[in-house]
Amino acid sequence: MSERNSSRLSAYKNAGQGTNDLRRKRAELSVALRKQARDEQLLKRRALSPEAGDEVHEEEVKVFTTSEIVQGLRSNDLATMTAAARAARRFLSKEQNPPISSMVAAGVIGPLIHALERDDCTDLQFEAAWALTNIASGTHEHTMAVVDGGAIPKLVALLARGGSVGEQSAWALGNIAGDGPQTRDSVLAHGALAVLLPLMTCTTPASQLRTAVWTYSNFCRHGTIIWGAHKQLLRAGIEPASAVQMYVHKPTIIFFPLTADACWALSYLTDGPNERIESVQMTPNLLPRVIRLLNHNSAAVRTPALRAIGNMLTGSDEQTDRCLDAGCLTHIITLLRCNKPSLMKEAAWAVSNILAGTQPQIERAIGAGVLEHLLHVLSIDDIKCRKEAAWAITNLCLGGTPEQLDALLSVGFLEPYCALLNAPDHRAISVVLDGLTNLLQAAVKYGQIEALCLKLEENGTLDQIENLQQHENEQIYKKVLHILDTYFAEQDDPSAQPTQTEEEYQFGTAGGQNINF
Repeated sequence: MSERNSSRLSAYKNAGQGTNDLRRKRAELSVALRKQARDEQLLKRRALSPEAGDEVHEEEVKVFTTSEIVQGLRSNDLATMTAAARAARRFLSKEQNPPISSMVAAGVIGPLIHALERDDCTDLQFEAAWALTNIASGTHEHTMAVVDGGAIPKLVALLARGGSVGEQSAWALGNIAGDGPQTRDSVLAHGALAVLLPLMTCTTPASQLRTAVWTYSNFCRHGTIIWGAHKQLLRAGIEPASAVQMYVHKPTIIFFPLTADACWALSYLTDGPNERIESVQMTPNLLPRVIRLLNHNSAAVRTPALRAIGNMLTGSDEQTDRCLDAGCLTHIITLLRCNKPSLMKEAAWAVSNILAGTQPQIERAIGAGVLEHLLHVLSIDDIKCRKEAAWAITNLCLGGTPEQLDALLSVGFLEPYCALLNAPDHRAISVVLDGLTNLLQAAVKYGQIEALCLKLEENGTLDQIENLQQHENEQIYKKVLHILDTYFAEQDDPSAQPTQTEEEYQFGTAGGQNINF
């Protein structure tokens, strides 16, 4: 082979890539699913007044203007302060267009935060915490006004007391943490996690428990800082994942939000280094419970459960084996056929990480019938789903044995797979080109290159590849040129054929075995 083609081949082959490189952690998938799931799990939540629509109470609210509320909160009389705080809470709990900005501009935050310190009046603290909860549910500027006013340490202190005041404080802290990494880190820096976890017990009242688990899920968002806090708790003998494991499989409809929030918390904990995955998987009975939730009748539960299992499948071979041993494949295959694109895409992504694993893991997936279901995903209209299915096939083309590649070819994947070469998504085209390169390399190794090239020419794939020489994306152009120059060029000199080496190909069977194209 010429020096020019040799250098091209080294640029596009996947030699040296291990399963850790091929398994894909969260990237663009993370934002996409989170946006699709925003109706199931909100970053911030506003507490509406239970007496909304009650004419007696509404008449009472009309007595207070915004300035009167501020004046009342600054009073030295506890009854006046409590009535003013209650009026502020009611204003801020309106279902439509609550006057958060005008209340903040009037200076209500400082007096409300000061009211949190009045241990001689629980009602005042409760009303003040509720009002601050709803202010923190607003824009980033509203949340920062609460933070800058010094509310976090006072809310953490009330959280430790439990009861209705503790629940409302947890809600407020959850809204603050849900605003972003900066505010979440501020909440954790004041020790809120260590205070919250002991409140998440089977004896905690249902309403308080649901708020605590949702708050915990917000604490687990936004990156790696939370794991540092968790490791401190681990050293103290507290296992964070066990705090939610008992709520992962509640049977009645009243617990659906609780179960969903617990699963979201686990999905955040597993989204990162394998150390996090190990901590979750080593929590007794947790992994099989989450896997069972993949078949839950509520999409609000299935979505975060699938996210958590999908994250675990990006881990080590041993961590992937645990998921397979616990029966995840059966449920993931069901989700490949669920007709909900966001779940189908995530399920295909999970399968792609299994097929990026060891050959025994690939064999388990094929034996479960996953290839036929990937073919179904390739046939739907949603390009994101099709791209994830293509990733799965590309990984199999790289890591499969000849028998496993035979199984892939026998389901008739080439036509729908190669149809993505016409997709508007550059990444989808690139993924398919990588898969074809892997397959062509295997065909050369096992003496099937002429049969495969003829097949690609007969089904129109070669024409599609040639058309991509004009593609605007430089990486696609280079990959196309490599395929055409290496496998389809008219060459009279036998020495110009690709040289076979064990390092060049990643398919793990000895020479002499054939792929039956």
